[in-house]
Amino acid sequence: MPAERVARAPVFPRNNNLEWLRLIFAAQVVVSHMSTHMGFAISPYISSFPGVPAFFLVSGFLIYSSYLNSPGVRYFQNRFLRLYPGLIFVTFGGAAVTLVAHGWRSLFSHAFTYIAWFFGQVTLVQGYNPRLFRDVGVGVVNGSLWSLTVEILFYLSVPLIVLLERRFRWTVPVLLLLSFLLYAFGPSIWARFIYREKTFFDVLALTPLVWGWMFASGILAAKYFTHLKRWIKYAPVLFLPMIGMIIWGKGLPFKELLFNTSGNRPGMVYYLCYIGMVLWLGFVVPYVRLSFDLSYGTYIWHMPIINLLLVLHIRNALLVLGLTYSVATVSWFLVERPALRLKRKSLKPI
Repeated sequence: MPAERVARAPVFPRNNNLEWLRLIFAAQVVVSHMSTHMGFAISPYISSFPGVPAFFLVSGFLIYSSYLNSPGVRYFQNRFLRLYPGLIFVTFGGAAVTLVAHGWRSLFSHAFTYIAWFFGQVTLVQGYNPRLFRDVGVGVVNGSLWSLTVEILFYLSVPLIVLLERRFRWTVPVLLLLSFLLYAFGPSIWARFIYREKTFFDVLALTPLVWGWMFASGILAAKYFTHLKRWIKYAPVLFLPMIGMIIWGKGLPFKELLFNTSGNRPGMVYYLCYIGMVLWLGFVVPYVRLSFDLSYGTYIWHMPIINLLLVLHIRNALLVLGLTYSVATVSWFLVERPALRLKRKSLKPI
């Protein structure tokens, strides 16, 4: 096989700020969901810096690089150790919330439902939401885990993407384009309900087919980082068009497709500016080392905490934040960090 056809591991500074950026992304999701489900007013500008699309971008950047540095079994071992210990822990927490709502007898009278739900949560069916749980809090025990399903499927796709790149160098740009077209036009093409209030597009949205263009943006940023790094320092100028789109974007043509700034469905132009800001914060702003990583625990635990407080008829923003970060800290030190010590490094320092 010609050497130029083999994807090379991207080279970028390993001392970067992506860890604390992920913590900020997780905080944005927590605040947004707290506002939506508990009725707290927040600035509308917070939704213009969405956490989930940023997570997908950073995942594409890091996971692609990780695979190229450590392909094969080690890659899958590392991904498992990063995700599943914390996921199993939070699934027990979600089950506890349902038992607070329904009582311990519910576990014995609906044992099969609990087992099926638990199995779905810790495998690839995080979107499974049995009717038994729909009166708990917001109606879904841990609805944020839909993005984890997308992440896991992306992790499984990376080896195939690398394999395709060896035969067709434009694999990632083509996948980005196809995914964006599905993302942009899928909701109008598949608008009919096929199951309860879910459309076929809603099912596709649990896969990287819809969100893959965001992961692909991260992959391209990693692949061409040596070319981008000379321009990233100028990225703050992108903040001006971002503000312009936030304020006046509603009147622009093709707003949803190109200029949308709100929530998890950014327009292409806005997202490209957003990418520039993330890369600038990650690689140009002076490095700040974190000795802990609460981003994953914060993200996966905040909805069970919100649901627990709703079950208890408590609406207190400070309590949501305090409990979420407290449990995330427990998850990091007692579950996630011990598991991560079993990992073999897949990103080499430079």
